[in-house]
Amino acid sequence: MKSRHAFSFSTRSMITKRSRRILITVLALMVVTAVVLNWRSSGDIDPLPDSQVELTRTVEGDVYKLDVEGNAYRVDRRSGKWHFVGKVFHPREMLAAYVTDGDDVYRIDERDGKRFKTTQSLQEDFEGLHDGVEGLRQLMGPERGWGTVTLQSPQTPTVSSYVALRQKILKEGANFMDAIVAPDSTRAHGGRTSLKCVAPAPAKGMITSKSSLSSPLIYFREGDDVWFRASYYAEGARPLTLMDLECEWIEQHGGIRLYIDEGGRLQAELKALDKPKFKQTPETAIQFPLDRWVDVRAHFVLSDDTAGVIQIWQDDTLIVDQRGTTLPLPRAIYSSLEVGISAHSFGSRTATLWVDDVAISSKPLESANASQARK
Repeated sequence: MKSRHAFSFSTRSMITKRSRRILITVLALMVVTAVVLNWRSSGDIDPLPDSQVELTRTVEGDVYKLDVEGNAYRVDRRSGKWHFVGKVFHPREMLAAYVTDGDDVYRIDERDGKRFKTTQSLQEDFEGLHDGVEGLRQLMGPERGWGTVTLQSPQTPTVSSYVALRQKILKEGANFMDAIVAPDSTRAHGGRTSLKCVAPAPAKGMITSKSSLSSPLIYFREGDDVWFRASYYAEGARPLTLMDLECEWIEQHGGIRLYIDEGGRLQAELKALDKPKFKQTPETAIQFPLDRWVDVRAHFVLSDDTAGVIQIWQDDTLIVDQRGTTLPLPRAIYSSLEVGISAHSFGSRTATLWVDDVAISSKPLESANASQARK
């Protein structure tokens, strides 16, 4: 693996978020139109044999090919030649990041060779932690499974600036600036403590701001069931994104996510390909409320075609029940779970979000409300 994919539990940055100027196609995600329009400057090749093609997609009349090395091409309608668009997937690096030992899969830190057992079951109630930045430091590590925070804000708008701040917070004793991700006892759904995430509105020129917590130790693949649960309390402004499952080896970290649209409705989106959305039915749609706890559950069956399952419950009401693509590529591994405000893009108000009773599993999960009632 290249160093940009390296991680450690104290300083890891996972794969750095790249600029939108990166040449990617609709096969990768967040296509930048201005760049794609310049594909004619790229070299042409003869079509590759079928054995070298991993995926074919047609979007707006253009055919795109992804080869087994992760390179994306657009097929010229007249000549049949393939125009190279960009490398959008890093399968060799992905496979090198893992080792199997019996029934267990371990993720490898390339810098020191340490192995960390991956999981399909993680639960976090944020109890037993100090408030504030000291509690954040307590969260980090293989014991609880959390690996990094992202604090992108007007004071740290670039990748280099928020990575530097994270290093200072986790390793050098620094405090937060304008964005916050930390245990907090002012609100809790169950117990004494929850996770407080504060994301200021993005400044001019920024696409989004972020204040989120991530685990690099989950491991889900094609055909797996993924169940997710968390309780949320939003104040001030609704954030855009509440949870992301990501493959770190796809450009822009392609994956499935739970997000709130501009109308305030919770839904899901595959952040890849042509970004299919899985919305509530307009006639029965409900908003994601502010200023109270909301219980959210989701169930995904992972598939790179339309056989995938997308189900979302809000306060025990099934609001989305659809079929569609839930995995960007057949070989993609969902290697990262991100919770909190993984994107805040609407309006000029600061978004404050408390998160509690987080769980992810390959088995069905009961609602956080039901879980608390049994305690």
